[in-house]
Amino acid sequence: MGDGARRQALRKTAIFGGLIAILTIFGAVYLARLKGEAQPSIITAFIGFGAIAALYSRLIKGVRGETKEKIVGSICSYIGWQFKAEVTEMPDLDYWSDLGLLPKGHKDGNVFGGKRSSFEDQIWGEAHGAQFNSVEVHLERKGDKSWHTVLRGQMMTLTFPRKFLGRTVVLRDKGFLQGKKKGDMKRVGLVDPVFEKIFEAYSTDQVESRYLLDPVFMQKLIELERSVDGKNIRFGFVDEQLLIVVETPNRFEAGSMLKPLTMPDRTQKILDEIGAIYDIVDGLMKPGHSNQS
Repeated sequence: MGDGARRQALRKTAIFGGLIAILTIFGAVYLARLKGEAQPSIITAFIGFGAIAALYSRLIKGVRGETKEKIVGSICSYIGWQFKAEVTEMPDLDYWSDLGLLPKGHKDGNVFGGKRSSFEDQIWGEAHGAQFNSVEVHLERKGDKSWHTVLRGQMMTLTFPRKFLGRTVVLRDKGFLQGKKKGDMKRVGLVDPVFEKIFEAYSTDQVESRYLLDPVFMQKLIELERSVDGKNIRFGFVDEQLLIVVETPNRFEAGSMLKPLTMPDRTQKILDEIGAIYDIVDGLMKPGHSNQS
């Protein structure tokens, strides 16, 4: 897709938006003279500007989506991965919540008990003989008047070629609020005191957990968090998978449609974001990593 579609959408916005603006001004002036007060005119102006904003959003939405698909999809394809903006197979939120990786009560993709969830921007592929999948998640809770974000970030699944003997989950340290057990998992002491202050670990297999949670691996997870401008990373080894949740800003977006699609900073931003995902997968799965041996 070239830049023509973007320019055409902006041209239509300018033409129809201009007509709306003219009608709004005439309507506001007419009401001001008819009513002899400013309030009806102010309301008319708000409606007019709202209509222009809605028109812009509607005309530019398709262009924005196609731009994202082209830029992100092309970069992923180049490195042998796949991408789609719309997620058709939702992660099992209950499963992740039971492990403590997500807030409880969010049902897959639907409003449920004042809570709702949505997913987008799925990236998946293979690295060093292992499969990975990453989706962007947005969890919300309904307040008195509006919805509030509970969590926005990445959910990643890395599938290893072997199955783990037990279940090991590492969460953020909650100080005196942390318990000695989490379900059937018991507390695990981390070797490095630095990580002990940041995380709290639980496992059904104490021996395996100490093998998995070596300082080198823990440092990689800290670096992962920084590389994606994220926070509050938590993860778990379950069956043959490593599950990761890290809170991040909204990513893989096409940026402003007021700028030409050929602007290099638009592509560079997305390239950097995909590069961060690549570094995560490559760093955790490359040959020689102790958790794959």
